[in-house]
Amino acid sequence: MKTTRCLWVLALALSFASLWADERSTAERFEKAKRSEPELIAFLKQMPKGADLHNHVTGAIYSDFMLDHAVATGLHFNLKTTLFQRDPGETTVPARQLQENWLYYRQFMYAVSMAGSFPAVKSGHDHFFDTFQYIGPANAGRSSGDILFEVIDRARAQNIQYLELMTSVSPGPAYSAFMANLPSTEDLDEAHAALAPRLPALVEASVKFVEERDAEISKRLGFDVFDPASPTTVRYVFSANRLAENDAFFAQIMAGMAIAQASPRVVSLNIVAPEDFVTGRLNFERQMEMIDYLWRRYGQPPLTLHAGELTLEISPFETMRNRIRQTIVKGHAQRIGHGISIAWEDDLPGLLAMMRERRVAVEVCLTSNASILKVEGDRHPIHLYLENGIPVTLNTDDEGVSRSNLTHEYVRAVRSYGFDYRQLKTFARNGLEYSFLPGEGLYRGSYDALRPGFERVRDEDWTPDLDAREAMAGSQKLAAQVRLERAFVAFEK
Repeated sequence: MKTTRCLWVLALALSFASLWADERSTAERFEKAKRSEPELIAFLKQMPKGADLHNHVTGAIYSDFMLDHAVATGLHFNLKTTLFQRDPGETTVPARQLQENWLYYRQFMYAVSMAGSFPAVKSGHDHFFDTFQYIGPANAGRSSGDILFEVIDRARAQNIQYLELMTSVSPGPAYSAFMANLPSTEDLDEAHAALAPRLPALVEASVKFVEERDAEISKRLGFDVFDPASPTTVRYVFSANRLAENDAFFAQIMAGMAIAQASPRVVSLNIVAPEDFVTGRLNFERQMEMIDYLWRRYGQPPLTLHAGELTLEISPFETMRNRIRQTIVKGHAQRIGHGISIAWEDDLPGLLAMMRERRVAVEVCLTSNASILKVEGDRHPIHLYLENGIPVTLNTDDEGVSRSNLTHEYVRAVRSYGFDYRQLKTFARNGLEYSFLPGEGLYRGSYDALRPGFERVRDEDWTPDLDAREAMAGSQKLAAQVRLERAFVAFEK
């Protein structure tokens, strides 16, 4: 019996030695790749990256492809307003001329991306949020399926396993009908009762809309974007506008939660728009009350909310004293976006302890934080989070506007903060562990402790037995995490 136990321990040790040898050699390759940015890009482009959990699809579109669409559909570019329009005018040129005239092209490209941000003239913050007035007209007539294809195909090319995309999940007419003639929200019970009869039509239309759009995208990509076993799996996050008046904000949140409750493709909702703008500041407490009210009535859905995308330059100190805490406590956020103002929060040790206990993850967007808020290097709180045990994910935010992608965010993390290969793997695993995919996951307390039946999932010769296949079929999160671990095995061979 003692001999048998010793042999089992030896076999286990040899198995782990093999695992760590593969990771060790890959880590050595990574250290060599760090000597130049091109080598680092080449390494990290191929490295499996678990997820991009913070991606605004409208801001993820590259200006190059907006222009291609404008040319293909015969739009005209207004040199005075920098907007595309359908009909020609006195100050317009055909869109195709932007492909021939550098000055015209630069005028458009600079308006819709941070390539045109010149802080001495206009702050990065203002330039970033101004881009969206130009993006919409440039994409007039372009289907949301075509836009999503661009974003998903780009992710697949970078070995990104999973996306949670903030985008429209309802057909326009159905959503407009729901949002028409809104009731007052002075009494939330009355407002809810007045809106409830409108929900079935919106939900039915939205579920059908997302399913049909996914079918279209899947056909073009050659794989099912809903399937956790696909190269890149996709889910959606409903977006509500924090700058809306209270009646409209309540209706948006109600719509988003009802759709998420009905559609497995819509896993959460978020609130978007500048967090520092006066409407968002003055209405914040009431908005959190509305979210709390509806969250309790719609099955307590998982929420990811922007919180703390603030600095003293754009926000009073008083706003930053409890913005993140209130978003977690009253807004029930299980993930927060950005979290830049964390150091200004009252009782910071208590807040960090609460985040650690509740496993609240922070969606860090390094390029976005640098270009919009001028927060980078030692001005960024990423080390504050990590050293206090708060899970962090790396994300793009608005990769088209930022002229970035998730590979670049990993490159930036390495070159700015010196993270090693194991930390990058933790970021990748965090992306799936803190995703809103349903089901029990692969890990048991740490990424070194694996679910029974999957202890050898990191072995090169592992194949799932019947029990493992059944377990993965019953848990989308488990299936995606196993796929990530197998992708690391292939990458580290």
